[in-house]
Amino acid sequence: MTSRPLQGRLVREDEPGAEEILRLVGVVGDRLQARFPEINDTMNLAIEDAIDVLDDPEILDSMHASVEGNVVTILHLLRQGIPLEHAQPITAATDYARRTAQQGVPSAALRRAYHIGSDDLLNHMFEEIQQLDAEADVKLRLLHHLAGWMHQYVDWITAVVLEVHEEERRHVLQRRASVVSGLVQRVLDGRPVPPADFLNRTGYRLSQVHIAAVAWLAGANQGTDRTADLTEVGHRLAGLLDSHGAPLLVPVDRNAVRIWIGLGQRSDPVDMADLRRRLDVDADVRVALGTPLDGPDGFRRSLEQAEVVKVVPTVASTSVTRAVGWAEDGMTTVARLAHDLGGTRRWVREVLGPLAEDTEGAERLRETVRVHLRNGGSYVRTGEVLLLHRNTVKYRIQQVEAMRGRPLEDGRLDLELALHAWHLLGSVVLVGGGHTR
Repeated sequence: MTSRPLQGRLVREDEPGAEEILRLVGVVGDRLQARFPEINDTMNLAIEDAIDVLDDPEILDSMHASVEGNVVTILHLLRQGIPLEHAQPITAATDYARRTAQQGVPSAALRRAYHIGSDDLLNHMFEEIQQLDAEADVKLRLLHHLAGWMHQYVDWITAVVLEVHEEERRHVLQRRASVVSGLVQRVLDGRPVPPADFLNRTGYRLSQVHIAAVAWLAGANQGTDRTADLTEVGHRLAGLLDSHGAPLLVPVDRNAVRIWIGLGQRSDPVDMADLRRRLDVDADVRVALGTPLDGPDGFRRSLEQAEVVKVVPTVASTSVTRAVGWAEDGMTTVARLAHDLGGTRRWVREVLGPLAEDTEGAERLRETVRVHLRNGGSYVRTGEVLLLHRNTVKYRIQQVEAMRGRPLEDGRLDLELALHAWHLLGSVVLVGGGHTR
């Protein structure tokens, strides 16, 4: 029930002088019982003064009942010499733990209240010990025993009430998640939901611009609940996007969440390159974002967009696609190509020919052509981007045209798209490339 260091502070019955110490425990208990109303009041005041979160009238009433129940139990055990092992959980104390969990009072406040209360009671014990007609060494042993006994009691009762608090907190979160999930699904289904009711129950405003996201963990163990990690990702995204209030997060399963970030009336496009640089998350986290859209329709549509492009980071083998956005150039097209990797791989081979090989040499040529086409065919600009001399760029382009047997402008649209698909999806679309993940 209690650790040996705490038990070691108690007087054992076989110790010299133990009988007198244990008799005096009963005497102190009787004297404290005579002062019960005073002790009960001072303990309540000490806890109320020290812990600001206990200001709700219902919480205070429950706390007062818990304090009274604890004091009654402590004095009964001391006066009757009943071992702590025979103590039973106090109904008022467990009810108080449940109520604080329901009201969102953190468990730390509950634990602190017990330590403050026990310290107040020890002060009263010390006052009574000073008034005893006993030798100084006996009083010291008695004080040491009672202090150890109180620590043991607090160790036991806090373990009981904190377990009750945690269990009730889980139930509260589950009930809230069920309500929130139901309301969100109504909006996604296009059914009417009063905006005021939605705000009251979820803490999130429907009548604003939303950007939706889905976040999940690649290759996650389904037996491990990573909801807390993904909740942190959601709050980090909200901070980077300068959200208007807290984000709305709805778990899909243990390793995936849907996120809505309110932007007020702002509808600025998201700079995904900047977001990727600043989004400091674990390597196994994947994120897909929709675009900023207004009202309930925007709430739905932005999520639809995120769900469409989430296939890209799901199958890609590149780090650049750990976080993607619907509005990124070519993203929706590549997302559709990603749904049929086998067909896409064959098409990429047909378009790129030898450039589709998964080799370092072919990769250098692919990247040179991709950047060259995106920069309007400028050898100078391509060289600046790739840190190459313009003649090196020109030589590589000539190599590629020789491989293709035709200039880059011939079939340019397919060529650019195939290169873009490789840039986003990586080696999974190459001949002999890596596996999806």
